Amino acid sequence: MTSTETSTSSPPTVADAPNGHADTTSVPSAPVAASEATPAHESEGPSQAEPNDTAHAGDEGEADGDDGGGSDAEDGSGATTEGATAPDGSPVPGTKKKRRRRKKKPGGGAQAPGAEAGAPGASVHPGGSKPPGSKQSKRPRRHRANDRAPFHVGEEVFGKVTAVLETAVMVDLAGKALAIFDRTEMEPDDLVPSTGDRFVARVHQDGGRGGLVVLTRKPLREEESKPKLEKAAQEGTLVHGLVTGVIKGGVEVDLGGVRAFAPASGMDLHPANANFSGLVGQQLEFKVSQFDKAGRDVVVTRRPMLEAEAHERRKHALSLLTEGQVMNGVVRTVVDWGVFVALPDAENVEGLIHATEASHDARPYLAELFKPGDRFEVKILQIDERGKIWLSRKALIEDPWGTARQKFAPGSRHTGKVVRLEKFGAFIELEPGMDGLLHVTDLSFERIEHPNEVLKEGQELDVVIHYFDVHSKKIGLHPAPPADRAAEAHQKIAKGASIKAAVVKGESAGVVVRVLGATGRASRGFIPAGQTGTPRGTDLRKSFKPGSVLDLKVLDVDPRSGEPKLSIRGFHDDEERKAHREYRQKLKAEGGFGTLGDLLRQKLAQPAEAADASSTDEKTDE
Repeated sequence: MTSTETSTSSPPTVADAPNGHADTTSVPSAPVAASEATPAHESEGPSQAEPNDTAHAGDEGEADGDDGGGSDAEDGSGATTEGATAPDGSPVPGTKKKRRRRKKKPGGGAQAPGAEAGAPGASVHPGGSKPPGSKQSKRPRRHRANDRAPFHVGEEVFGKVTAVLETAVMVDLAGKALAIFDRTEMEPDDLVPSTGDRFVARVHQDGGRGGLVVLTRKPLREEESKPKLEKAAQEGTLVHGLVTGVIKGGVEVDLGGVRAFAPASGMDLHPANANFSGLVGQQLEFKVSQFDKAGRDVVVTRRPMLEAEAHERRKHALSLLTEGQVMNGVVRTVVDWGVFVALPDAENVEGLIHATEASHDARPYLAELFKPGDRFEVKILQIDERGKIWLSRKALIEDPWGTARQKFAPGSRHTGKVVRLEKFGAFIELEPGMDGLLHVTDLSFERIEHPNEVLKEGQELDVVIHYFDVHSKKIGLHPAPPADRAAEAHQKIAKGASIKAAVVKGESAGVVVRVLGATGRASRGFIPAGQTGTPRGTDLRKSFKPGSVLDLKVLDVDPRSGEPKLSIRGFHDDEERKAHREYRQKLKAEGGFGTLGDLLRQKLAQPAEAADASSTDEKTDE
């Protein structure tokens, strides 16, 4: 496009206006100029017939007509003139003007406002579309039926009857959805359809919320039902409704054409274990608990009726029960402090097995012992004045602790299974209902922080009974010694006792030993360096070889860890004293002179005996 053609198609500029400003009254003529310039674009050849040329021309027109000299002064990209000028600065007529093309603004080939139509205030959105906020923008599409709601409300449909219930008719709508029709709409003389018949009705509810499609032949019946439901909500009276589907959190109910929601807690006293599928198609009584938004938000419930029925059944069931009676029970719910059990033979009334009556174990894990649905016999312990039933399972099973004292005697060896690992130790199941504790300090000769370092749940382990407390029902366990140490005689570890121990390793502070025949923490002994009987500075690692057996004396037992403190020197001192006592007893038995002290003692005793004898004779003479 040449500069001359651009000038012809553009609005007047600052240079053309007599007062140096753009003439706004000439702007409406821009569309005619633009249309006249169109043939010029077509005659210039293929190089200028590209789609963006129109936008570029619009940009130039905007720069020349709208911005005027102001935009030229700001960015320096506006129109400039060259040629002769008059002394007063006005252009000489006939002078050609050369205009510089303005830079494109960011946004690609977007047209500037007013470029295409040339009208003031007109704007074009990038890409040729209208701006998002424009009133002339395209209206959103009307919501059509989708996979969840394949039919429109009010649409006439036909299907095949699949089932005829006492209060409803189930219809298959061409395999797209299952529909339900309330038989209360039918007149007494209407023909009741049969299975397989064709059924025609209108869609009253499309089932988009999860329930079945509800069909009707009286589309306006809901207007008659709304005043009745509002009155029932105010007065608390009961209404009849048809259950039309099971949805999330409850069921959907049709109350004379008005859709209502019944939460699961209002349909069953135990909603967690309830199955509402069997209620679909049934006419039930409901209480309207909420009626809002002119009938568009209706909530109903059956809980008051269910509680009243349960109260009557419980009253009748309590008359059939007596304390001490044994009955079958079904586990309903397991909580931390007990188990709720239903009694099928007594109207399914529920009783409680407290944790103390669940098992002979003092610390039972109820979630492991009982599961919902388990069946077993229970004994009725008490029926209190409030009608609560206290049950017991422990009273009907044999106490394993009663006969276990002889079987699990201290020192006996058994095989158990690791059932639980805690930071303080491992619980070993010796037999069902009989668990023992293997403390972490008794688990290994080397000190460990947690039992999972050496054990895993489910692992079988050989243990020995350390102690058996029948009153507190506790069993203490120690790891059983390996086969090569099974012949070692058990030694009593007490203060002052003499024992035998095998050297494990020598350290700078002393010697670590293993007490022969001992298990658990008691087998871990220590000899301080001062009690080894070796000179100061002796390398204990060289003097005491691992595996060598030593005779030791127990100096003390740590009350916290239970580990004995041992001494070689103390053992030798005791041996010397013992040998001296034996020697003296031997001399006394043989009648020898004994020691010098014994002779001196005998000499001193002879004069005293003679004086006593003389005094006795004098008294006799007198």
